[in-house]
Amino acid sequence: MRKYISFSGLLIMIIFLVTIPACKKNDLPAVSAIPPKITLTNDVIITTLGSEFFMEADLADDAGIKSFTLRYDDWYLYNTVSLNDLGNPKTYHVKYKFKMPDTAANKIHSINLTVTNVGNATQSNQFKILLDADFPTMYLTESKDPAKLTRSLFGSPMGISKTSSYNYKAIYYAAAVNSKIWFIPSKTTIKPFMYGVDPQNNLKLSGDYAKAQPIILPNIGYYTIVFNTLNLTYTITPMPAPDPAGAYPQTALVGRGFFDYPNMSWQNALPNIILLDKDPINPYLFTKIVKVGIPPGATYTTTQFIITTNNGWSNFWRFDNAISPNYTVFGGGASTDIPITSTPVTYKVTFDSYTNQCKFEGQ
Repeated sequence: MRKYISFSGLLIMIIFLVTIPACKKNDLPAVSAIPPKITLTNDVIITTLGSEFFMEADLADDAGIKSFTLRYDDWYLYNTVSLNDLGNPKTYHVKYKFKMPDTAANKIHSINLTVTNVGNATQSNQFKILLDADFPTMYLTESKDPAKLTRSLFGSPMGISKTSSYNYKAIYYAAAVNSKIWFIPSKTTIKPFMYGVDPQNNLKLSGDYAKAQPIILPNIGYYTIVFNTLNLTYTITPMPAPDPAGAYPQTALVGRGFFDYPNMSWQNALPNIILLDKDPINPYLFTKIVKVGIPPGATYTTTQFIITTNNGWSNFWRFDNAISPNYTVFGGGASTDIPITSTPVTYKVTFDSYTNQCKFEGQ
């Protein structure tokens, strides 16, 4: 016997089949193609090598947050944090701890934060991580060769003035056309901090030793260079030439510890002083090649000396520090007291009586 389904019964069945999936769809979480919102708590972070720091941000999404990812390939950072177990919250505060690598370069490091909602819509922002560049001291160097820093007895690299937080000032004599200089915060290394011209913007400095180009001083003469290690600005100002009449006719090393002067023992008269050679262009500049070491027959083990004008003891320069001087002190300061051995080391002495700078560079 045939069975018939009435029109009304068929209509009821169709309505039932359509209604069931519609109900299930309404039970699913809402999805949204609108990207989540990111509010960085600390978009710029200044820290030091090897130190831990936190990256913080507030996330929001009306549909619910699925996950967030922090990524920075330079530091092998790639971490996705799922928020499914928290029920895909509509708001979430990120507080992620990370350690600044000991080998981090001195540049802006951009760590990418990407947030994904339950509809797979994404939004990104970046944390900017910088190394603390407010150094207690800074030095001027004429070379990118780190070996030259350790061959110096003192004075190279040259200490310069800190005028305020992040701000420094150098007064420097360029002895040649197109002299090259950089700035570093360490006497013994150029890594990771070395400041020179940014190759992508010559109006700014770069603090990355691998990229920093030399600051070029075009002419012979004195310059004032001021710079800021936070915003990386710098200015170069040529100084007027000093009055030649103010320069001393002679300067000399007086003391002991010079290998070729075995009888030198704090006399202040020839032949037991070392007259320095006056520069033919700059009357304030003096140079000399000397050997520092314990002379044959001597029993002392340190070199002690000051600089005089070879005019009695009325005019002289000592130093700011006896062991590792940074500059000379006219009419005051301390005599050097630097350890030496019986093996002599050859140095080029350069003394600038105008800027009170003195350096012993290994030859």
